[in-house]
Amino acid sequence: MELSRTVSLLAHARRFVTLIFAVGLVLPPALPSQTAKELIGDTCHNELQQREKGSLWSYVAERHSNNHVFRERVIETVDAPVRHLLAVDGAPPTSAQVREENDRHQELLNNASRRHALQKQQNDDDKTMEELLRIIPEAFVFEDQGPEGQSEKIAFHPNPGFKPKTYEQRVLHALDGIVFVDLHDKRVVRLSGSLQTRVEFGYGLIGHVEQGGTTDITRVHLSPGVWKTSAEKINIDGRFVILKTINKHQDESRAGFEPVAPDTTFAQALHEIENK
Repeated sequence: MELSRTVSLLAHARRFVTLIFAVGLVLPPALPSQTAKELIGDTCHNELQQREKGSLWSYVAERHSNNHVFRERVIETVDAPVRHLLAVDGAPPTSAQVREENDRHQELLNNASRRHALQKQQNDDDKTMEELLRIIPEAFVFEDQGPEGQSEKIAFHPNPGFKPKTYEQRVLHALDGIVFVDLHDKRVVRLSGSLQTRVEFGYGLIGHVEQGGTTDITRVHLSPGVWKTSAEKINIDGRFVILKTINKHQDESRAGFEPVAPDTTFAQALHEIENK
């Protein structure tokens, strides 16, 4: 009796071990245990890697501005993006709006220095963003709040030991919020933050950014290793006495992403739109 029971238990044990081994072959390996700071560090590194590839895309953007909703086809190019107006407040653009857009396109097409200025501004913005991505792991204190679906929810707060070196770093360092990180790709899925304090430059004589400013960014996974911003809502107010007034109120969503040839010029993108 005891022998038969032992044989039965051994058979069950073998089946259990076999099942566990089979499941182990099917399931992906578990992610190594990481602190929230280490996960953020890997995520920032991956974001920098994609930015260095410099791929071009086209998409449909819905932009809220001056109490109107503009729907546009956007084609990124090596010089300046082409924005083709599709609708205003849900209606086709008027003849006057079409003429205004055509004039703007022709002015850019015939003015290489203007296109270069726009591209330089974009390059400067990209460089600033890359610098900010590099300091994020040290600029904040991170609090792991656990998984949500395929993402890890992480709260971030200004690190009191971090000393910002630029105006942009000072504004970034004042943010307090939540970031969701995709655990498979280690990429940002969503980020929400708000400025908890008023940021002053030169004791307020040079300028300031008001407390309460917010940013909310959502990303979408397009293909292996490729993530793009699908929604961006930014509300920041302030003033630079010497330079300019800061009044960034941006509310834009993007969909229908398609890759564009990496050497596409403004003229080629404009020609494509005009012949559709």
